[in-house]
Amino acid sequence: MNDNPPVPSDPNHLTPAEQADHDRSVHDYPDIQFSPTEYVVIDVERSFWGIVRIWLFALAVFLTMAIVTILIDRTSPIKIDFTTEASLFVGTIVLTLLCGIVGTQVYRQNTFIVTNERIFACIQYTPFSQRNQNVEIEHIEGCSYAQTNPIQTILNYGSIRLSTIGDEQTYVFTFVDRPKEQFRIVNHVVQQVDEGQTTKYHGPTDQSNPPSSS
Repeated sequence: MNDNPPVPSDPNHLTPAEQADHDRSVHDYPDIQFSPTEYVVIDVERSFWGIVRIWLFALAVFLTMAIVTILIDRTSPIKIDFTTEASLFVGTIVLTLLCGIVGTQVYRQNTFIVTNERIFACIQYTPFSQRNQNVEIEHIEGCSYAQTNPIQTILNYGSIRLSTIGDEQTYVFTFVDRPKEQFRIVNHVVQQVDEGQTTKYHGPTDQSNPPSSS
């Protein structure tokens, strides 16, 4: 694979391989309106550890409620009968599972997709709160990734940050799996578009062997 593919002289036409990438992108991402020469370069993957954190939080909620229930039962002058205890226990389990399932679903709804022309970011805050952003890559001025503590380094996850010209908008995607590898691909796309100015990036889409930064 060519780590630094040249920017094509005619950005308005795709090679057969790029056309196949475009067709596959249209099929795999029906919610995105692609231009005739646009295709997905990388769909940034999120780390499994984000889901682990959600379930650890749900488990902490379960243990807290269980401990509170036990303390109330032992210290209250009014004893709780077995049926009530069982109901509280089952209710706590259901609440824990509900928190974990909803949290996992919200986590998976967050996406960060980079095409050869634009960046699409979907940030899901809650089941009912969502923010969708997109920007042309030629408007991206800064690109970086970060692993801010030893845990992120050991577990190999972090964040990718993109800023637009004049810092008008900042795009941050957290819990990115293998941030260094995925950043190299994103950064390479941004650099190629910047170097080509009005041209569009047409490069490798094989994420298993990401291009190096120029």
